[in-house]
Amino acid sequence: MLLAEGVAGPEKGGGSAAAAAAAAASGGVSPDNSIEHSDYRAKLAQIRQIYHTELEKYEQ
Repeated sequence: MLLAEGVAGPEKGGGSAAAAAAAAASGGVSPDNSIEHSDYRAKLAQIRQIYHTELEKYEQ
């Protein structure tokens, strides 16, 4: 799941290419789903930050 969401991957940037591809693939988001979508993106950003923080600790 982390790879699919662009949290983990071969690049250190956190999967920005995967995130861009997902954003492009989502196309038009209906207005009633925009709140859920923004909540999802916020939670994903939080998970991404925690993952990279823990990975950094592990590498030290």
